[in-house]
Amino acid sequence: MDQSKSVTNPDFLLLFLLQMTDGKLCQVQLLDDRKLELLVQPKLLSYELLDLVSSHFNLKEKEFFGLAFFDDNGQCKWLQMDRRVLEHDFSKKPGAISLNFLVRFYVENITQLKDIITVELFYLNAKSAIYNGVIEVETENVFRLAANALQEAKGDYTSDENTRADLKKLPTLPTKVLKEHPSLAFCEDRVIEYYKQLKGVSRGQAIVQ
Repeated sequence: MDQSKSVTNPDFLLLFLLQMTDGKLCQVQLLDDRKLELLVQPKLLSYELLDLVSSHFNLKEKEFFGLAFFDDNGQCKWLQMDRRVLEHDFSKKPGAISLNFLVRFYVENITQLKDIITVELFYLNAKSAIYNGVIEVETENVFRLAANALQEAKGDYTSDENTRADLKKLPTLPTKVLKEHPSLAFCEDRVIEYYKQLKGVSRGQAIVQ
């Protein structure tokens, strides 16, 4: 075997590291669609892992957030902050441990949050939860929220054609809402009506709304 080639192989290096330590590979799904890959050591506590993940956002108000996983029964569970990460009852499926960085504790009013990064993460969490059906919202409010998501991501309305193309890329319209209406075009038309009314609204205002 050509040793020079095997040493530069990322999979070989990862396997080597795992064999040399008692660590476990962990993938953390972030709210901005990034994924972190970490080697979790046996003594690492959950709050230490949360600190590490939070540092990727320079997040100061990390007390509102947590790390969650799905067990073999599909139940969502939170890491207990005072326990070691690897002591939790993770899925027995082979491969890396999968965790999700999510909002765990909510506030009554968005003005209670002090940092803009926290506000943006709350926004991304809400957008994802609505799209995936975790939070159910009345149809008209879904259309209003989709319009604000467009304003946040794309700025002012330019044309129906551009808006329809953007809506197909942005995760804003839950499957349940689409099934309740005659067509996708009908839903898009409703979003466009609200989107046009947001002309001049800043990205920050759209996020808060």
